[in-house]
Amino acid sequence: MEHKKKDRYSDMSDLFYNEFEEEDIAIKPYELDYASNDFNVSSLLSFISRGYLKIPSFQRNYIWKKDMASKFIESIILGLPIPQVFWFEKSRNNFLVIDGQQRIITLYLFKKQRFPKNDKGRAIIRRYLSNGNEIPDREIGGDNFEDFKLKLPATTPDDDNPLNNRKYDTLPPISDINSYDFKGEFDFLSSIRTIIIKQIAPSGDYSSMFEIFSRLNSGGVTLKAQEIRMSMFYSIFYDKLIDELNLNGKWRKFLGKSEPDIHMSDVEVLVRAFALLELGDNYQAPMHGFLNSFSEHAKSYDKEKINELHAIFNDFWSSCELLKSDAFKNEKKKFYISLFDAVFVTVCKIIKKEGLKGRKIQPESIEHLVKNPVFSMASQGNTASVGHVATRLSEASKTVVLL
Repeated sequence: MEHKKKDRYSDMSDLFYNEFEEEDIAIKPYELDYASNDFNVSSLLSFISRGYLKIPSFQRNYIWKKDMASKFIESIILGLPIPQVFWFEKSRNNFLVIDGQQRIITLYLFKKQRFPKNDKGRAIIRRYLSNGNEIPDREIGGDNFEDFKLKLPATTPDDDNPLNNRKYDTLPPISDINSYDFKGEFDFLSSIRTIIIKQIAPSGDYSSMFEIFSRLNSGGVTLKAQEIRMSMFYSIFYDKLIDELNLNGKWRKFLGKSEPDIHMSDVEVLVRAFALLELGDNYQAPMHGFLNSFSEHAKSYDKEKINELHAIFNDFWSSCELLKSDAFKNEKKKFYISLFDAVFVTVCKIIKKEGLKGRKIQPESIEHLVKNPVFSMASQGNTASVGHVATRLSEASKTVVLL
């Protein structure tokens, strides 16, 4: 090893009213360790089969089309140079892909000889590979996948590409074309430069992973607070939040956006709602510090606790069935965060204490809350102050009605 130092998503920047304060989260200097490795495909895929390599939740779904994936496989077989990939080492035998996931997944799919036909197939890929698990045969062999036969153009008008329409198992035998070992080239002879990064300091967080990811994928654009928070407090709570809760159809209907936000503004709204539900009685400003503290706290949540919060989340949306889809928006049709989290906390506390029992939020009670001058005043100015947050939650608890 050579050591050195140092889609599917949409933009929601105009969606929210009364957004979080634009408070910077300072990034301290890093001490990083870099290891450069040249892995052949067989070795690289063994990291997946052993559960050592994962696709983290903040990565987008697999989006390559078959023609693009086929050209990449062709480059591997022909021994052409390809871009390097970057992994982040969280701990021994625990690596996260921070750049190159489309290429790595393509290699995996070609070896499995299956390719996703639809978004459900792409979601299946994410579900398993993000958790360090191989895709089961029952899934990858199902209706959401098809045979991965290379889709390549002819080499000349009169000469078809010898790799066109080939699967891994039907790559030309050595004797067919100039004794060229196609499978050998794919499995063993072509190498992929892999840069493995380990954060030495500051210890206890993975913020450099997100910083590197951002700079590789956005030309050095500064990260938003929730993007940094995701890496610093990465947990199974965040996995559930991103992979399931943020994709909940009812939540997205009320939010007014079908696709997740590239900068995780929608995730931050949910983090704030859960933080106020769980720790709101001890809220301390500023909001970004409170959300950091909650995210650190949520790292201790076990699966039972996370499933409990998931069930409460689903019950909340069941309670919203009488509300119009714009119930949490202002007159300019922007999502009213302070209104949403006040209602969410109020209703979820009732659900935690008594259960939902089929009750629904009375639509008129939401309208009364919006028109409440005390609530309105607490939703303006320094909205994240201790007094304003406490006032909004108090007024919502007195106004929101379940029928």
